[in-house]
Amino acid sequence: MNAEVLGITPFTTAQEWPRRTYAWYIVALLTMAYTLAILDRVSIGLLIVPLQAALKINDTQFGLLQGMAFSLFYSVLGLPLGMLCDRSRRVPLLVTGLILWSAATIGCAFANTFGHLFFARMLVGVGEAALVPCAASLIADYFEPGVRPKAYGVFVTGSSFGSVAAMALSGFFLFIAGYFISGYSVFAHMQPWQIVFILCGAPGLLLALVILATMREPKRHGSISTEAKFSLKPIVRLFAAHPRAFFSLMVGTVLNLVCVYAIIGWFPALFIRTHGWGAAQTGWTLAAVGMPISLFAALNSGWVIAWMTKRGHRDAPLLAATCCALSMAVFGTAACIIPNAVIAMVAYALNSLFVNWNISGVYSGIALVVPNEMRGQVMALHNILSGLLALTAGNFIVGFLSDTVFTSEKGIAWSLGTVFFVCGIGAALVLTSGRAAFRAAAEANLKREAAQ
Repeated sequence: MNAEVLGITPFTTAQEWPRRTYAWYIVALLTMAYTLAILDRVSIGLLIVPLQAALKINDTQFGLLQGMAFSLFYSVLGLPLGMLCDRSRRVPLLVTGLILWSAATIGCAFANTFGHLFFARMLVGVGEAALVPCAASLIADYFEPGVRPKAYGVFVTGSSFGSVAAMALSGFFLFIAGYFISGYSVFAHMQPWQIVFILCGAPGLLLALVILATMREPKRHGSISTEAKFSLKPIVRLFAAHPRAFFSLMVGTVLNLVCVYAIIGWFPALFIRTHGWGAAQTGWTLAAVGMPISLFAALNSGWVIAWMTKRGHRDAPLLAATCCALSMAVFGTAACIIPNAVIAMVAYALNSLFVNWNISGVYSGIALVVPNEMRGQVMALHNILSGLLALTAGNFIVGFLSDTVFTSEKGIAWSLGTVFFVCGIGAALVLTSGRAAFRAAAEANLKREAAQ
């Protein structure tokens, strides 16, 4: 099986840009991979009750499983993998990562101690470290600059699909686990949560085969050299030339991601503990409300950024991320602390309208201000910050506040609300302060590309 057999011709005759139909096919594959990555990363959030019962872990340890266990190697390996992505074939690297994180997710099912599960989650992070640098770099070489924000917007839907799948499918998997346990001897001695991990990880192995068979490496555009030695000096010079622009883009969007990961990791626990919902009901409801809205937000985010850019707003990625930050501070905080479940769900829905604007701003912003030969590395640096600060610290802080400050059964609401308000306001201030510098950096990069 290959792209030609499927009727998809990879490249144009001129070999300048891949054919648009094939390019969108590649985006579809990358979006599926992103969906599975998020699913495998966050499905653990809905399993908090059975995991805590089976492995005897507290909220702080559970926060570490969601955060540090995953992000430790996800962050550490991000930069070398980003460098490798910028200097070698990206498709084999992507496939290797996909196989590893899918197998590691299945491996979570066989953990019988906190340490075993921590190690399996680390391997999930190792595999997923390759995805975003590869995907961001590939999309930049499959689409000309005017269309890239739209392609990134579609790619970002993978985050929504994955988050929603983690909510909906985990509840569904818990529901059907009894059938597997009673109907097949191989599952007879397993717990429902173990089957969830197996069912979440298996599709990634199939997708890896499809990607390997049909995805072709595109020509690099705007690259100066891919033969240079591995060195951080070019990135240091780039950041030094536009320090405020990169500080604003990297730090502001990472603060937003603290809230995003808090939604994924702790909102199931919020509705289970504060509103008395069951795990399956929580998963289905969050999915039913969040899926159509977050998908709409992911798709329109790219179009909104492209629309603003056409009208002369070179800082459109920062504007989109700022809208997300304000939404987190207002709607996100309200969804956490409002005692009525229905009204809290309305606030959750309103916040979902803007959640994906942040990550679209990241991808579009990096493509706009970073030369081709450094995009994978800068994306990897962003992943490092996301892993160490957003995923690790964010999840840990929520669990720590719940265990030590807001210690009542419903204290999770105030733990989450505190994180949302502080990080949302902080992100809005940081992003707004860097708009002028970001515009200057975008103009400099456009001139650099035009001169090549």
